[in-house]
Amino acid sequence: MIAPAEDAAALVHTFYTIETDAGPIEEAIPAYSAQLIVMVRGQVHFTFADGSTGTSSAVFINAPQMRSARAVLEGPVLQVGASLTHTAWQRLANLPADEVHDRLLPAEAVLSADQIAALEAAATACRDGRITPEDVCTALAAVIAEAPHTPNADHVAVVDAILRWLASGFDPALADLYAAVSVSPRQVQRICRRFFGVAPAQVLKRFRALRAAMLLSQPGISRELHDQLMATYFDQAHLIRDIRRYTGRTPSQFRRQSLAEELLDPAAHGDAGTPLKSAAE
Repeated sequence: MIAPAEDAAALVHTFYTIETDAGPIEEAIPAYSAQLIVMVRGQVHFTFADGSTGTSSAVFINAPQMRSARAVLEGPVLQVGASLTHTAWQRLANLPADEVHDRLLPAEAVLSADQIAALEAAATACRDGRITPEDVCTALAAVIAEAPHTPNADHVAVVDAILRWLASGFDPALADLYAAVSVSPRQVQRICRRFFGVAPAQVLKRFRALRAAMLLSQPGISRELHDQLMATYFDQAHLIRDIRRYTGRTPSQFRRQSLAEELLDPAAHGDAGTPLKSAAE
């Protein structure tokens, strides 16, 4: 994970690199916000929850994921990506997450020809050893900063309130969210679907499962935290079902050596991951 510069923090949760040796590696990709990705080397084949598939290109976009996906990395892979904030996705693409999700998008669906050429040039330079993956992140940041759309300021305020609500605890009350905004519950539902893909209750369910997975993947989780986590689920079977739905793994599988621990880094989820970082320290 590579933290964004201060001026990019509102647009990017985190930059990241994934590098593998030769040969195929199969991994579960958790339900993430939209990703803008540059393939320096190798190829990745995705299978989404509905059975649809997609294959990486030099520059491509993984639209917001509502559920986990499977990926086969054909190595050697060097992938450099940006995990976009929910607002940044609307600024960049202006595509509602409840309509465009769980799929790969060609770069030309969102970016200009010049932007694509700049990122492809960065990939070539990195592959040739003339620049570093961190320099590719800088190129990604420049493209994202040029986002051509301006979301409604009132909508952005609601998105910020939703993120604060998600970060406020394991199981915050929906009434607390509605009390924190100046628009009607119906408007909150509509805005939430556009930016997060589903209504607030379902967003909370997704983030709660991701929180649970992140915490359970950490060694030495305290009994207090474990009990707080379990109190938000009817029973362990419901916990396991939700974790599998949104991360593609069960809690016992987090103990296997894989990319899973890195893929569940709280940094990839922005403000809603902040309590997890504190809990893991």
